[in-house]
Amino acid sequence: MDFWISFANFFASAIRLTAPIALGTLACTISERAGVINIGIEGSMLFSGFLAAVGSYYTGSPWVGLLCGCAAGAFLALILGVLAIYCNGQQIVIGIGLNLFGPGFAYMLMRALWDTTGISPWVEGFQAVNIPLLSRIPIAGTILSGYPACIYLGLLAVAVMQYLLHRTAWGLRIRAVGENPAAVATLGINVYRLRMRAVLLGGVFAGMGGAVMCLSSANVFVNDMSAGSGFMAFAANQFGQWSPVGGYLATLLFGVMQALRMRLQS
Repeated sequence: MDFWISFANFFASAIRLTAPIALGTLACTISERAGVINIGIEGSMLFSGFLAAVGSYYTGSPWVGLLCGCAAGAFLALILGVLAIYCNGQQIVIGIGLNLFGPGFAYMLMRALWDTTGISPWVEGFQAVNIPLLSRIPIAGTILSGYPACIYLGLLAVAVMQYLLHRTAWGLRIRAVGENPAAVATLGINVYRLRMRAVLLGGVFAGMGGAVMCLSSANVFVNDMSAGSGFMAFAANQFGQWSPVGGYLATLLFGVMQALRMRLQS
């Protein structure tokens, strides 16, 4: 019985570590399905995590921080969309620029707001939510319950986007515009607008990933706290075959490896 309790705790920690990367992977999936490669997830998550900390710090509400993080991710996605879609810029170069701009801008604002360059003040984060009845089950309750609300929201986003991309007309259009934009244009559909909306939606999920990274457990923002999570998200999207559920399973593998590393160190 002790083994199964330890396993449940281990797997629960892997799910917590997976949550920000999974949202970044979802951002990559939506954007690439529409034909726009977004390698700027790392910079988006860092900048969004910082603004999530700012929003929570000045309002005392983690929900406001989450909204600020989503807005920050959408802002950087807007830059990517305008330059890559409407200006026909090189997507990889733009993504590298966002990875440099996001952390640098956050660093500058942290110095201006809090006169620090390393770690922010403590901010209000999301509290753990125990699901009624389910939390009382010894092993399953540990794995399926007791997470912050933002992590449940991320899991819901993965399930909803899996359905939308593969079971709706909107998802069919997104996938079609990424594979054959000329054919989509012949149907009278605005390819640029459809791609822009997909990139902005992906930016919202990347911002949510940065906010979850900051507000789900640490409750502070630290420079470079993503530690390559955005690049892991980009790799997980490829490994998961550009599918929301496949990408989540790939990020779960990364989460298991991170949790195992932490257990071995301790």
